[in-house]
Amino acid sequence: METFNPTIDDRDVVILIVEDEKVSRKALARLLARSGYTAKAFGSAEEALCMLSSRPAPRVALVDLDLPGMSGAEYLKYLSQIAPLAHSVLISAASEERLLQLTSEKNIRYLRKPIDFKDLLRDLDENLRPN
Repeated sequence: METFNPTIDDRDVVILIVEDEKVSRKALARLLARSGYTAKAFGSAEEALCMLSSRPAPRVALVDLDLPGMSGAEYLKYLSQIAPLAHSVLISAASEERLLQLTSEKNIRYLRKPIDFKDLLRDLDENLRPN
């Protein structure tokens, strides 16, 4: 499978990262930036909610399940109400069974930690590619 190379329009896609682990958050933002994306990273769901009030909703949200305060699943439920077309990805080291329970009936995908960056780029390719 070919690696996704963002077009100019795709580079304008803001990818929201909500991850409480600072090292993981910064590494993910840096890797996405190197691949041509604009990433906005936050350490909690509450911080990310503040962003939603002042900017357009993101087209992609990568959200850790286990966050302090509001959980990643709760955040994505809220995001789906205000941005139903956003591509939501729950990231977690939780068991696949738990992740399937949280995402099976919703328009949410999941990636297990540690995140394989090639899998993430493939997911972005599949979901951001023009129809």
